[in-house]
Amino acid sequence: MGTKIDMKDKANSATSGDNGKDGKYDLLDIYFFKNLVKNRYFKPIINFLLFIFLLVVIYFGLSSEPDLRFHGGIPFATTMIWDLWHPLLAFTVIIVGRLWCFACPIGAVGEWTQSIFSLNRKYPEKYRNFWIAVILFLVIFAGERHLFQFTRNPPNTAYLLLVFTVLAIIMGAVYEKRSFCRYICPIGLVLGVFSMLSAIELRCKSKKTCHDHDIKECVIGSGSGKACPVGEFPQTMERNNQCIMCMECVKSCSKGNIRISPRIPGTDIIHSKKVHLDEAYFIHGLLIIFLFVMGMERLQFRNVIINFVKSTLPVDSLVFLDLYWRNMWALIIFTLITLGAAGLMYILTKAVFSGRNTKQKFIELSYAFIPLGLSVYLAENTFRLLKGLFFIVESIGNLFGRIWEFSPDFDAINLMQLLLLSAGFIGTLWAGYLISRRNSQEENEFQQNMIAIGCMAVVYFAIGFNILTLPII
Repeated sequence: MGTKIDMKDKANSATSGDNGKDGKYDLLDIYFFKNLVKNRYFKPIINFLLFIFLLVVIYFGLSSEPDLRFHGGIPFATTMIWDLWHPLLAFTVIIVGRLWCFACPIGAVGEWTQSIFSLNRKYPEKYRNFWIAVILFLVIFAGERHLFQFTRNPPNTAYLLLVFTVLAIIMGAVYEKRSFCRYICPIGLVLGVFSMLSAIELRCKSKKTCHDHDIKECVIGSGSGKACPVGEFPQTMERNNQCIMCMECVKSCSKGNIRISPRIPGTDIIHSKKVHLDEAYFIHGLLIIFLFVMGMERLQFRNVIINFVKSTLPVDSLVFLDLYWRNMWALIIFTLITLGAAGLMYILTKAVFSGRNTKQKFIELSYAFIPLGLSVYLAENTFRLLKGLFFIVESIGNLFGRIWEFSPDFDAINLMQLLLLSAGFIGTLWAGYLISRRNSQEENEFQQNMIAIGCMAVVYFAIGFNILTLPII
């Protein structure tokens, strides 16, 4: 009885003025789609098939030589993960949001563990943020080039997958729900931020219907579906970040009050009032990291960084020391550039607002940079995606005795990257305009918002443009 009362009280603030359906088109009205989503075997089958594929990737990764450049190893694991899966996530998130989480075999392994054994402890309150996921993201990409070398080292790619699988199992055995997916997974963090741009959303149809219904099956579960595994409450949801599209609320809601609807991309950025410091920092961190990674693909930029790192090496003749010295500098550089990017935005905000409520303004305005962040993320993954697709086509040709060879046109790719960067820049200015209009009490405050966003956007664009106009070779 206590659960009913608590949930009803929680919902009171979200129901004022809501007297019925919101009238938005519902994809679940498509007959076969609704039946598919509500089928109790559909998701487990998808999870199981992808888990088998995950094991295949891990097997080929562990069976390969460690460096594809010199030893002629098996590129299957690195191609599947870094040249197909990862770029496809980047290029599809704006369409389907976090739909990958529905199919993810690693998250599913955690759930399977819970169904067998779990202590079902609540995840510690002080860690209910995204800082661990942010740190993991920084470490993985900082150590990629010299320490882990995931993109050219199949065994290390396999070990990374194993580490996250084991971590999901441990989290499932100790904590309730999918705590790993919500608080630890760095890919979930990336998809969560960019899903605010997604062209679909999962919400309740009518807040009044939800409020008047005492038993919240989406929260406590029912015979038809489980409780939300990430602790979301559809009645009060106003953004996509944490919804992993598992569809359990669609199954469990006896009122059929859940919808999946198309919408204008970026709606969450404009209308959501929920903002967090860790997400704001990550937005700037991700943006500047992938600008740096794109720079390292340019010989001139790379030589400047490498020469600087070598100039600081205390003993030039020790190869072992040289390797770990570069790894140390990679972590230092990534930490400094992320702190620098976020710090510059904070300083700009403080300057234009004369120190008034700087932290809150920094957090609010940082969400305007999500379009630019996604464009840089896409630009960095453009070559990898084409490389992965070419690999698949060539492999299919080999099966039929055909020789299909493809080579990327670097000039065309570079043009695509510049167009993506420009589109992200325009998207950020537009998002900044709408966010500033929403949050400004007067015209002067609006102008100050736009100055802060505009100046920082120009800095990012200038860095990206200069990097992309450097020769690749």
